[in-house]
Amino acid sequence: MLVRIFKKKYTLQLLILSIVPIIFWSQAFIAPPEVISNKFDMPLYRVIYDFAKDYHLFSSIAAFVLVLLQGLLLNQLFTNNHLSQKNTFLPAFIYILLMSCSYQCMTLNSMLFSNFLIIFALYFFLNCHDKKEGIDEVYNSCALLSLASLFYAPAILFIFWIWIGLIIYKIYKWRSWVMSILGLITPYILLFIFYYLNQMDIQANLLAVSKGWLHFDFQFLNQPMQVVYIASLVLFSIPAIFTTLSSRSNRVIEYRKKSAVMFTLLIISLIPFFLSKTEYNMSFIFSISLAFFLSNFFLQYNNERKSGTFFMIFLLISIIKVFFPH
Repeated sequence: MLVRIFKKKYTLQLLILSIVPIIFWSQAFIAPPEVISNKFDMPLYRVIYDFAKDYHLFSSIAAFVLVLLQGLLLNQLFTNNHLSQKNTFLPAFIYILLMSCSYQCMTLNSMLFSNFLIIFALYFFLNCHDKKEGIDEVYNSCALLSLASLFYAPAILFIFWIWIGLIIYKIYKWRSWVMSILGLITPYILLFIFYYLNQMDIQANLLAVSKGWLHFDFQFLNQPMQVVYIASLVLFSIPAIFTTLSSRSNRVIEYRKKSAVMFTLLIISLIPFFLSKTEYNMSFIFSISLAFFLSNFFLQYNNERKSGTFFMIFLLISIIKVFFPH
């Protein structure tokens, strides 16, 4: 069973982590999809898009490398913060699967860069758990989230995750809250200065994206496999969340706070998810938090045989989603 491998066999884990993603992305390497552009793209991503839009193979290879790197960084982040076992790469593997769920998205896209910055924001924010104020950590986290929103606009909404997280950490000092605002606005101030010095139209380059926030439709319901995939994520996520949260009472206070922060990240992700529900990569927004909850579920489930079966079902649905999307 794969779950047993991710519990004990370190070398075999690395082999799986190397081979399976290549299999998933093989069709993108053979026939690379077009570089993605959507209504939530922001100025920093548009620069990348303008450069990469004519280099499809390069964009797919670059995206593949970024996904692998993000998975490994996230895995190390969970390990260092005692959120997962030291001898497993399962969080990285699940993150990579979630980020490889669509052929159309096996290329550069704004959410890919946004997730990278959110992972670093998570790194700083998890370090706030034993701080009285955590001024530097809060500022860095919010600045990174703000920078992420300059790639993918709805990432700005994760400021609510930071504010709820400050309450979870019981950080009530006004300086920490002020620093969260300063961190949020700093990248935008620098961008406005850049636009002003270069006599560029701020509205055309930045504010026009706000029109897309008010457009709601349910086109994704016309994509049966997309519906099945999202439904399966929900069915797996509910027991995964319950398993993690129900075990918190037996854990140290550090784990309780950090797991609550991860749960808040998952809940806040619902907002940008519904904003981007017409996009192929709509589930990317959950990848960071679900990598934590699903890996905990598969590794901590009491019945190893059932755990392995659930994991194989999850893997099979991911394979079908990629290779038989219709």
